[in-house]
Amino acid sequence: MAQQKTDPANYYLSAAGAAAFWSLRINDVTVWRDFNGQDTNFTLPVNAYLQSGRNQISVTFVSVAGDPYEFNVATPDFYFLAEIERLDLKTRDKRRAALLNLALDDRNDIQSPAETRFGLPVQVATQPPMLVAGGGHDRQELADGWGSAWTGRRAMAVFEVADELPELPWAKAPVLSDTAELRASLLDAYRELHAALSSGDRDRIRQLYEPAWRQIAASMNYASVDEFIEKTSALEQLGPVDPQGMRLQPLDLVLGERDFVIEFMAGKRLIRIVPDPILWAAADDPDNAQSSNVAFFMGRDQRLHVGAVLY
Repeated sequence: MAQQKTDPANYYLSAAGAAAFWSLRINDVTVWRDFNGQDTNFTLPVNAYLQSGRNQISVTFVSVAGDPYEFNVATPDFYFLAEIERLDLKTRDKRRAALLNLALDDRNDIQSPAETRFGLPVQVATQPPMLVAGGGHDRQELADGWGSAWTGRRAMAVFEVADELPELPWAKAPVLSDTAELRASLLDAYRELHAALSSGDRDRIRQLYEPAWRQIAASMNYASVDEFIEKTSALEQLGPVDPQGMRLQPLDLVLGERDFVIEFMAGKRLIRIVPDPILWAAADDPDNAQSSNVAFFMGRDQRLHVGAVLY
């Protein structure tokens, strides 16, 4: 909790990229997916996915170029940059380090240039958060959830965090397997969550999100879950109608109740459906939609519980 730490800090991940479909993970938990192939950049708070000591970041990508797209091509337009920043909540001091800086050469090999796409030197840190030995490249499947999948490339790096962070809720959860029973349990978990959101019952919604919210509150130095909910208006964002007037839609399983795509994370201790099936949409613009991105772990009661809130 914030008042118990001498130097509380929050961590923010900044990423930018272009000319690729990709999925970004921290400690094998997906924090962002992008299948537009366009320029993108964002900054996210990531305390809730970090652990004390060594952490891993990875991006699985398929480079794209042309119209229609060609995949896994050597395009000079491709780049991917991810940096992490530690913000001391008392002094407001910041420390920043580059974790991944990727480009492709004319042979379609992954490169890590000394400068970013923006012409700036790669930021190298000598104290945490900082890169340490590890990482590398391999091949990994990338699926969009709408029925397309590719064999992509994965680039990984290892970095160190010195701050004390709470144990991740799924750290000791059982490893899961893709079985008919698990798929049925996962669908039931989404239906239960959707029913709670439809009801607007805030106590019921809070109960379902509680494991993930406890982790966020503790890791981001809130005094309590209550303070987290109050300061972020977390419950106001969830219900049959969101603050922007978007309405909760029926559970959206784009490939149907039998063939939906499962994404395993955290060494198969976390699971979710992609694309995210819980959506809010504007009545006058159905394509303008927001989703509730969550992942589940198996609890001791042999039921799936919301362990992570994703972006």
